[in-house]
Amino acid sequence: MIAYIISGSGFGGCVDYVTRRKLEEKLYKEQSKGLKADERKYESNGSEDIIDHLSKDWKLLSSSGDIRIYEGRKAMADDIARPSRQRKPVKDPVGHISLDFHPDDAPKMTDELMAEVAQEYMRQMGLTNTPYIVVRHFDKAHPHCHIVFSRVDYDGKILTQTTNFKKNERVCKALNLKHRLTQGKSKLNTDVSKLRGKDKIRYPLVHNIAGVYIRPEIQDWNSFLIALKRQGITVKEKTGQSGKTNLYYCTGRHEFWYRKLDPFFSRENLELKFKARREKQQAAKTQPGTEPQPKPQRQSQPKSKQPEPIVIPPLPDIVCGIKIDRLKQQAYQEGKFISIGICDPGGVVPINHWIWYDFDKREPVMSRTYPSDHKIPEAFLRQLAAKQSSASSSPSAGIRLSSPSLGGNIPEEQGFAHDRGIPDDFKHFLELHPGMSIEEALHRFRDEQKAKLRRKGPKLH
Repeated sequence: MIAYIISGSGFGGCVDYVTRRKLEEKLYKEQSKGLKADERKYESNGSEDIIDHLSKDWKLLSSSGDIRIYEGRKAMADDIARPSRQRKPVKDPVGHISLDFHPDDAPKMTDELMAEVAQEYMRQMGLTNTPYIVVRHFDKAHPHCHIVFSRVDYDGKILTQTTNFKKNERVCKALNLKHRLTQGKSKLNTDVSKLRGKDKIRYPLVHNIAGVYIRPEIQDWNSFLIALKRQGITVKEKTGQSGKTNLYYCTGRHEFWYRKLDPFFSRENLELKFKARREKQQAAKTQPGTEPQPKPQRQSQPKSKQPEPIVIPPLPDIVCGIKIDRLKQQAYQEGKFISIGICDPGGVVPINHWIWYDFDKREPVMSRTYPSDHKIPEAFLRQLAAKQSSASSSPSAGIRLSSPSLGGNIPEEQGFAHDRGIPDDFKHFLELHPGMSIEEALHRFRDEQKAKLRRKGPKLH
């Protein structure tokens, strides 16, 4: 579960939105004229026409005792707004919070459990002593509900907790643990094919920004902005009344506050990452022994033109909060694809994302789709083979350090690279467990290999 905090100025408009007033008026109008009703279908309604479920598209789960829920939307809005009229007008008196639950929790997310979680969320956030309603929606694949309340309580006190985003995060994590709910994950894990409206713009925007960030040549804020502009994304900085500068990412006619996309995309955080990237590359250039030594001049002789070598720049040390270790970095620079698991802080089920170098576009690519059509050019393979051959012919190449072996076990930090890097016994393990995810199979396979090693005892050299 995750909670989105929204503020507004109109109680009537907010109540109309959560009770789907415009949609119901549209459908009743079509029905009265004998026209074909809107044929949108929702999984939660058994894939039947929504015209048959006007009262089921939303449902009032809970409310405070002083709300006139049987006298219509206007009466409900007036009752929620009543405390705000006891004092001078305040900015954004409407409290509006959306509680979004993971699709995996849908089977157990009854109306009673959702209402209990919503009320407990309000108590832990300190949103008490104020009128409210909790309304459940059925218009998306994941279960969710809306809480509408007055930001001015019965005593005339302003509830400032709605601006405490850190507390909101802590409360969500605590409720997820208590009720065994799935922690909301990064937007990079969302199936965009099921999204509608503004969400259909916001989630692909996160993918595009992340794809620009991981490019190793992006080393400062200005180059980041230029690369975004080529993708049709612009960035605005707006200063609020408090003097704080907020960052917005814009595409088309839509603009999104960076926190609505991902807190990772703040300017302060990105500039720190770019600075670390510059320092790392500068240190690599100035390491002792890396500068080319001057060679004695020889009489120039005509030489055949050699093809330009293909160089794959390294990935950043951290991609979307995940550390890229040495083995994964090496596999990536050899043209193979690697995998990382991405989830929000506190998440327990990371989702595989694949990263590889696109030899045509000369840039890294990240996707949730397994790159089955990824091919390494023959020229790069020959170049890599020549490099490995020269390394093996060096005097130190014959020295080996023996260590206990785990047979075909994959090193603990190694990410999956190309199929060529996966041992045969692990491939056989995957064939025996077709329904198991890659990450789960890898952990299970390691445990079995370690158990076999313990039964055999230490290997003597």
